[in-house]
Parts: sequence; C-alpha cells; structure tokens
Amino acid sequence: MKKIVMFGICGKMGTSMAKELVKEKDVEIVGGFDRLNIGSDIGLVLGTGETGKLIYSSYDAVKKINADLIIDFTNAEIALKTINWALNNSIDIIVGTTGLKKEELSGIEKKAAGLKSKVFIAPNFSIGAVIMAKLSQMVAKFFDNCEIIELHHDRKKDAPSGTAIFTAEQIAQEKIFNNSRLKESEVEILQGSRGSFTDGIHIHSIRLPGLLAHQNVIFGTTGQTLSIKHDSIDRSSFYPGLILAVRKIDNLSNYTYGLDKIIDL
Repeated sequence: MKKIVMFGICGKMGTSMAKELVKEKDVEIVGGFDRLNIGSDIGLVLGTGETGKLIYSSYDAVKKINADLIIDFTNAEIALKTINWALNNSIDIIVGTTGLKKEELSGIEKKAAGLKSKVFIAPNFSIGAVIMAKLSQMVAKFFDNCEIIELHHDRKKDAPSGTAIFTAEQIAQEKIFNNSRLKESEVEILQGSRGSFTDGIHIHSIRLPGLLAHQNVIFGTTGQTLSIKHDSIDRSSFYPGLILAVRKIDNLSNYTYGLDKIIDL
C-alpha cells in the first residue's frame, strides 16, 4: 500500500485526482497539503466521507505522517520548494504542476542524482496529449514550418503551457524550423502578434473561461497544412496517466521528465 500526500488537494486538479485515488485499493491518501481547509478531514473536503486523515500547511506536519509519495498540483513556486524538500527528506514525488523553468528542471535533475528519492515530472498527464506530441515529432520532417496554438482556462497562471513547450522540444529533436522569431522581412505591427518562440516554433496562448486544456499543432508546406489537435474536456482525462506514474515510480530512475517515458509508444 503506497501512502500518498496530495499537495494542492483543495485546488481543482488536486481535488479531481484525489477523488479518483481514494477509489484505488493499492494506494492510500494519508494527508493533504494546502492553504485552505487546514485541519479538515480530507474525506469531508472531497465529499467522499470521513477518513481521519487531515489537511496540513507545514512540511513538518507532512513529515510526521511518514508518506511514501507526494503528488503535487500546486504552482511552480511551491512545487520547486516541495521538490527540494522531498529530495532532502527521501520522499518520492510526482509533479503535475507546470511553469518550472529549464534551469530549475536541470537543477532538480542534478540534485536527484545519487539520492534515494525519485522525482517524476509531467507537463501533461493526458496520454492523448503525449501521443499528440510524439505524432508531431514524427511528421515534422515532411513540412516546412510549424506553429502551436494552446488554449486553456482563464485561471491558468503560466503561459505558454508546459505541454506546448514539451511539444516544441519533441519536434526540435526531429527538425528546427526557424533560427529566429521573426523572418528578415517580417514586421509586428503590434508587439507580440507572432506569439512566443522556443525551439524554432511559434506558440500562441489563449486563455478563456469555458476552456480546460486544448492544443493544435499546425504544420504547413507547399499547398497543404496538417493539424494535430487534442482536447481535454474533463480533468478525468489526466487520471490514467497519473495512476500509471504512481504504480511505476518505484522502477524509475531518480529523475524522469515526461509521461512519454513510461508509456509504450
């Protein structure tokens, strides 16, 4: 039985994933971590019935309950602090929080090497989104250019999304489309009109109420375009990838980035 503490348990993702985890027979949520509902029973907060397990707001309290695994759905600032704390205290951690910078990820990887803790970070736990990124990498060599449009709910703090950045990184392993953000003859009448730019790809971020998580990767070449689109219309789409990570983390290396590393593509 793997004992889990859910960080960000009162947030939309934390609540949604925790409600699914409590149904499993091989895992147990032994506590939550949040700035809301401190001291409350997690079952009462989730609406699943009283459990005797509480929500905490301090790392010291979390340490006392001897969890095997932390799952983090907070924000980038808290997640970075929690990852380092977990490494220092020999606790495995799965992170679904996005917004971590490349240099921060590199630092985590270096720190994790040789320690007992395992760190698994995924910019997206939707298996469909990972397949979208891999398909994009596969077709890149056949096209002359590519742009990404990512659409999320209006409460998402980071832009572009971790999934869009991950997709661009995957495509860049196959082909670099652009060496600079703007072509020599290209002019932005309004600054930022061409979007952000990473790994040779323009990324356009949309934030609107009514959306959840959506992405369209558009390739173009002479006389044709190809779009690879993925939509998460409910947070339940992220759960199969999360529980897969929970069940595989014991067999992973000290640092793993991306759900693609644990699914057979």
